[in-house]
This record gives sequence, structure tokens and C-alpha cells, in this order.
Amino acid sequence: MISNDEDLSRLQAFKNAAASIDFDQVFPDQVFCGEWQGFLFFQSDYVFAPEFVDFVKEILEVELGSMACIVNLDKTEAYEIHQAALLFINEETDQRQYMEALRGDGPADGWLYAMDRFICTSDVGRWCVYCEKSNDVAVVGLRDIPSGNALDVALGRVHAKPIEVLLKDGASPQFPFDRLIPAWRQGLVENYGRCEP
Repeated sequence: MISNDEDLSRLQAFKNAAASIDFDQVFPDQVFCGEWQGFLFFQSDYVFAPEFVDFVKEILEVELGSMACIVNLDKTEAYEIHQAALLFINEETDQRQYMEALRGDGPADGWLYAMDRFICTSDVGRWCVYCEKSNDVAVVGLRDIPSGNALDVALGRVHAKPIEVLLKDGASPQFPFDRLIPAWRQGLVENYGRCEP
């Protein structure tokens, strides 16, 4: 049975997701709302890999959070917790459970197969991942979160780096950010560059 504290954490994580993103915006425009310290980009495939659970758990530990919410933006018609397409990750979630949830009942409804937009954030709200699977690009926004080795380890799991670093020739063997079309390169640098956590 879910405790009242867990219900409150889920609700707060969902509210933070709603407050973190401008749902009418897509890359390369700025999708985040509010104040953010910095943005680090990575390949969207990491969001749909088993290790994403470890990333979420580690970053929750850094910010002293207890629950993360992942929302499929393209499958959510009404932004209310009982009507949204969402998953939750907490300290008890394991990689197998996460992948089973992503697979769903198969290609017809599984998030693993959908080319949708996703957001993931926590009940504390010091970080937020936005992902456009159709473009193979994800970004984590950070604000007021303690930096240090534990945060670096979490971000290293998804190979998250500033956009300027990823746009350099040969900087990212995981994804050729340096081959983005000029309009995307310019838009991403203008909207997400020049500030690091």
C-alpha cells in the first residue's frame, strides 16, 4: 500500500514537471520555464536504458529527493495527475521494473517504441530532464543543486555535457552533435549555452 508521504511525493514531482516546461516549445527553442543554473545535453537513448534508473536514484540522493516522475508529454492530453501518462522512480525501483514499464504491452503502447517527448523531474525539483526521442536529443537542466563528485557520477551515467562541448568536432562519440543542422546548432547554443552548473 502506498503511504500518504509517497502520495505527496508523487504529486509534488508531477507538479514540478508541470512547472518546469513550456509544453508549446520544442528543440532548438528554450523549453524550460523559470531560473536554471545550466543545461547539459546527452543522447535520448540513455533515458530508455536500464541505467537511467541509477542516474535518477543518484541525482535524487544528491538533492535529497525521494521520488521522480516521468511524463510522456505526447500521450498526456490533460495535465492532471490522474489523467497523465506517467511513471515514477524511487529508491525501490530497479532496472527490470523500469524496462518492463517502458515496454508496456508492446509496440502499440510501450514508451520504449514511441517517438514522443518526455520530461522527468523530482519532488524537490532541482533538476529536470527533457527528451525528444524523435530527435535523439535530451537535456538535463540543473538549479540550486549541490555540485561535487556524486553529481558528476550521476551525470556521467548519461554522458551529459554542455552544448558547446558537444558541438566541437569529434567531441561526442555517443551522438554526432557536431553534425546538427546550422539552425539547430545556433538555437541550442543561444538557448542553452553560456552557463554551466
